Amino acid sequence: MSNSLKDQLLALGLAPKKSRPEPARKPKVRNKPGKTDRKDREISLDQAYRIRSREERLQKERAAELKRAQERQRRQTNQKIQALVKEHSVRDPDAETKRNFIFKGRIRSVLATPDQISGINAGELGVVYLSGNYHLLPIDKIEEIRLFAPDHIPDLQGAEREEEGDHPVPDDLIW
Repeated sequence: MSNSLKDQLLALGLAPKKSRPEPARKPKVRNKPGKTDRKDREISLDQAYRIRSREERLQKERAAELKRAQERQRRQTNQKIQALVKEHSVRDPDAETKRNFIFKGRIRSVLATPDQISGINAGELGVVYLSGNYHLLPIDKIEEIRLFAPDHIPDLQGAEREEEGDHPVPDDLIW
């Protein structure tokens, strides 16, 4: 009875005579070009929320920095205009006549004397907008402001009349 269990099973024909060799396992190579492991591609929900919140925070910071830069530029522009207005304004405290003009789609007005109104109409004086007020300045100072802040200078010439286009009104039409 010195036969081992293996020998006894072989004798009865219940075990295969040759044992199969186990196949050699190849080690997995990760990050092959063209192939990625599915687990490597997927990120957790927490990671996705962190990435999204970080990108939103960065976007808000960029928008805030842009707004601060625009505000700084606006303040500098207003300071330059204010210095020119303080030095060269031709405002008359006795002015009672309104000179109307269109600025940013609305009808605006500035108080002026009749002499100043004729100067505005002749192109000798101009109007500049600063912090909700309109100031009269000589035309050379207006042109100086127009170089760095054209959006503060209203057009005093008025709108050109539109041509009648495709449907002209006949001259012999009587109302």
